[in-house]
Amino acid sequence: MVNLSAYQARHKVVRALAPEAARCPHCCHWAERNEIRSRLFWVPDLCGPCVIEVVGGCYICRRCPPGQQWFMLLPAEFDTRRQYSLLGYRTIVDLVREHRMSVEEAAAVGRKVLHLCELDAATVLAWVRHDGESLDTKGRLAKSAAAFSGELALDEVYDGEWYQLKATDPLNGIELAWKLERGAPSEDDVKSFLLDLKAVGIDPKLVVTDGSTLYPSVLAEVWPNAKHQRCVFHFIKQINEDLGKAFWEIYDAMPKPPKRKAGRPKKRGRPREDQRKRDDRQKVRKARFIFLKRDDRLSDEERALLQEAIELCPGLGVLRCFVLHLHELFGPRTERRAQAQERRQAMLNDEAFKTMAALSRPLERLRDDDLFARLTRYLDFDNADKTSNHVERENREFRNRQKTHYRMRSRRSLVALLDLLSARHIVPPEPRRLRPRASAGEEVRQAA
Repeated sequence: MVNLSAYQARHKVVRALAPEAARCPHCCHWAERNEIRSRLFWVPDLCGPCVIEVVGGCYICRRCPPGQQWFMLLPAEFDTRRQYSLLGYRTIVDLVREHRMSVEEAAAVGRKVLHLCELDAATVLAWVRHDGESLDTKGRLAKSAAAFSGELALDEVYDGEWYQLKATDPLNGIELAWKLERGAPSEDDVKSFLLDLKAVGIDPKLVVTDGSTLYPSVLAEVWPNAKHQRCVFHFIKQINEDLGKAFWEIYDAMPKPPKRKAGRPKKRGRPREDQRKRDDRQKVRKARFIFLKRDDRLSDEERALLQEAIELCPGLGVLRCFVLHLHELFGPRTERRAQAQERRQAMLNDEAFKTMAALSRPLERLRDDDLFARLTRYLDFDNADKTSNHVERENREFRNRQKTHYRMRSRRSLVALLDLLSARHIVPPEPRRLRPRASAGEEVRQAA
């Protein structure tokens, strides 16, 4: 151990209890005191280096095997084999877990700000690993399974040579489980992961995923009674990509100004027709992202710019009308499957939409009955989440951490980091449950 007293540091002495006999922490039998000894600990301090000397009794248990006989009575804050107090240990690990610092940054803060003069990045990495490995992951999974809402969100993420499968409970905002392996996941890998969840009692009524082909057949096999919800956010994102291409087709069809001839214009002082066309195209071009936004999220300035662009380019008005209908289709005012089906059919039958070639691809997506059925599974429940955004946010958090945690590349370090991240979200004492939506006939009877 480093001789901490050699540093110019404030020195404090703490005297612990040292009775003649104490219970062994390993076997709980009484052991006699052998001697009085002191230990030195670094403690975090903003004012300067600080060392605390803890004086306590040392004991030898005759019943324990060699190597486990000796122990020392220490206050809870210093009951550790490290040369740092548990407060310092906890503070540094929280810098990594809660404040997203790399182990190098956390060690630097420990040395420069908290005056833990000997703290090294390798030590911080060892602490993070120890903290992750000491978590009761099985107990937490059992507790999460007991609080499970009934809705499961699944997603996969890739990180170099590794891939990670993750399952979360979006209604309660908790992470259920993850799986880390090398390469790329197959359906067998997904099946193994889901069977592990099923083994701890997780039996979902609704499972939400993105458009990956890894999940549909496996979900039907593992949980045949669960409904598979296709993420509405990802579907609308695909539609928006199609609409972006449609915008440029309509924009290219606008009148284009002729190329200017070399030399000075003949009619000086008069507005030029080619300049007016350039200005009109520029105004329409500025609306290339605005026309995709929800109406309630438009500012007054954006609304005026969009209206002017539609007047200059009527085809953009058709696209905007399609966007509004799409948001209405998957919006809060659509509460039942019958409503969703009616609104989808109205979009498919709209003559303005059918005659615009640029909308052929979005209409083709909406025409897929099987896809639309999976997009509207959430309407069978009162409080279901219609997107897989919750589990994707957790995966993005992992990606962001990996950009700074350069030492988190070995399996042991990755597992520790994933365990620490999963433990960030506390299982709620009163968890939410997925509520099936009452049929129209039941609502009428209840109202009566």
